[in-house]
Amino acid sequence: MLNEKSLDENILVFLMRLIQTLRIPVRVSGAGKSFRALGVTMCFLACLLLPGCGRNQNVTLPDDVEVTVQGSDEAVQSGASSDSAQGASSATGSSTKAATDSGTEQGTESGVSASGDTSVSAGTTLTVTAMKAGAADAFVLMTDDHVTIIDTGLEKKADKLVDFLVEQGVTRVDEMIITHFDKDHVGGADHILNEVEVGTVYTTYQSKESDDISAYMAALAAAGMTETVVSDILSYEADGVTFTIYPPQSEIYADKTSNNSSLVVKVSVGENSMLFAGDAETERLKELLGTEGLECTILKVPHHGRYSPNTKAFIDYVSPKYAIITSSNSEPEDPEVMNILSSAGVETYLTRDGTIAISITESDIVISQ
Repeated sequence: MLNEKSLDENILVFLMRLIQTLRIPVRVSGAGKSFRALGVTMCFLACLLLPGCGRNQNVTLPDDVEVTVQGSDEAVQSGASSDSAQGASSATGSSTKAATDSGTEQGTESGVSASGDTSVSAGTTLTVTAMKAGAADAFVLMTDDHVTIIDTGLEKKADKLVDFLVEQGVTRVDEMIITHFDKDHVGGADHILNEVEVGTVYTTYQSKESDDISAYMAALAAAGMTETVVSDILSYEADGVTFTIYPPQSEIYADKTSNNSSLVVKVSVGENSMLFAGDAETERLKELLGTEGLECTILKVPHHGRYSPNTKAFIDYVSPKYAIITSSNSEPEDPEVMNILSSAGVETYLTRDGTIAISITESDIVISQ
């Protein structure tokens, strides 16, 4: 006859072999690492089955751990008893930061994936903030460990962008991407360089001169940096997000060289993506219509929503579900562009209505304004 200790040991061995054989899938959320899931599951099962660990005993897990056995509705959370744990369903809504004109405030919305699952993806969450900055582009892209700025708006509104970074606790910007050198895209660049550490600056070529560009170049020199002019398609991955930068294909355009020299940036999290089209006009849009891989879930509409003969063809080509237009009350988007987007079934947001917060995961997109 086995004594109680031997019985305990045999049950533990049995549990280990059972879990190893069945390869019970588990998900761990919170700060706990995935390798802890197996041990937590074994402890829970052991406390249910071993002598002296009846169903009325409390099963205490680490504070930062939630374990869900996939394929069931049972969730075990910190401090939950085995009785209360059984039958508890784990459903976590996705969270976004909704920014306002005076700053930011916390908001929560639930995103629903194509499969109908409302749980937050265990992978990367990218938050894109489209600042209300007039008819100007200023975007901040953040994950847990990475910050990118795409364009910096007008110089007169640069403090608003800097204040937003401070509110978010940002002390380093990993990349600053300047799509082109018009004042409504490069105007705040010197303020960013003066206020926070910047890792890399990606730009297009300079086709003009201005006070804003001179201030940017002076701040770049003061920071001991040089810009990286993108002349070939550049792609890199950072914290689960893929960035692809498409440079202009010509150095001289028949019209609007500065706008048509815009870098176009695609940012992807799994199958979801956002395409930033700068101020691309007719000639640049024609180039993009011959460029593969530009399909996107969200489109930053080129040139503040102003109509171009290639606008409809471009929107049809990239086929977005959502669109963002950086416009203002004094410089609104063209109605022709709004009609094209509406006819294509695209849900459109305007920064003139307020700052826009976008949360992107592999399975969900949540947009709040």
